[in-house]
Amino acid sequence: MKSMTGYGLSEFKDENYHIKVEIKSVNNRFLDINTRLPRFLLFAEEEIKSLLKQKLNRGKVDVFINFEFLNSDNVDLEIDYTLAKKYYEAGLIMGSKYDIENDITTSKILSMPDVVNISDAEIDPDVIKAYLLQTTEEAVNGLIGMREVEGSKLKEDFEVKLSNINSLVQKIQKRAPITLKENEVKLRDRIDKYLEESEVEEARILTEIAILLDKLSIDEEITRLFIHVKSFNDIINSNGAVGRKLDFLLQEFNREANTIGSKSNDIETLNLVVELKSEIEKLREQVQNVE
Repeated sequence: MKSMTGYGLSEFKDENYHIKVEIKSVNNRFLDINTRLPRFLLFAEEEIKSLLKQKLNRGKVDVFINFEFLNSDNVDLEIDYTLAKKYYEAGLIMGSKYDIENDITTSKILSMPDVVNISDAEIDPDVIKAYLLQTTEEAVNGLIGMREVEGSKLKEDFEVKLSNINSLVQKIQKRAPITLKENEVKLRDRIDKYLEESEVEEARILTEIAILLDKLSIDEEITRLFIHVKSFNDIINSNGAVGRKLDFLLQEFNREANTIGSKSNDIETLNLVVELKSEIEKLREQVQNVE
């Protein structure tokens, strides 16, 4: 089991290139990959995303790629002079309009977006792509390693909360016969008063009482809760992405807890249900972190 939160970093360096890949991820319902890389590397973007999709299932993933040429012989620079002129003229207009000092310099204009572009003089795209994918895979493996560490901590927390839930359900189970008997006594008292005032067939009344008491029984809900606890434990001990399964299962936890609450008039049972729903909510919050 893995968390959706993590960070991975990897670098590649030889006599020509220095590549640095950083990947961070946070919670998200689906897999959402955002890449930030130099424009001249866009040819490799889809393959980088494809690699990440093979490795990750859920989470908002941000990929930052820095690429540095160490050998200037491999690089040609193209300057967009038209765009540079527009930046320069915009600076003059702003300075005049707002009466501010004109500090426009050549270096500042060259640092503006898209003014300077790198063109490949002797660059082999296949070689660059191979380096990028290798470095990205190392970074994502580091991310996964951190996710696994976080996932093991979440699993330990889940086990504690599952134990609490199991204990609460056991207490509710012990109260169930008492609660049902109290409901039966109250119901018979009300029926007896009604029979004193009306002529109704007693056998039919007893049948109706039996049917109503069966509807008030919480045995099925308790049994299903025990089954859900076991299923939850099985899922967190399985491999692969489990977050969506756990999220769905917790909806079933809540449904059973709500049904028990709606059937019970016993104060002690209702208090236990409140505690039970609180533990389920704690689980639900933590499940949002699971891949």
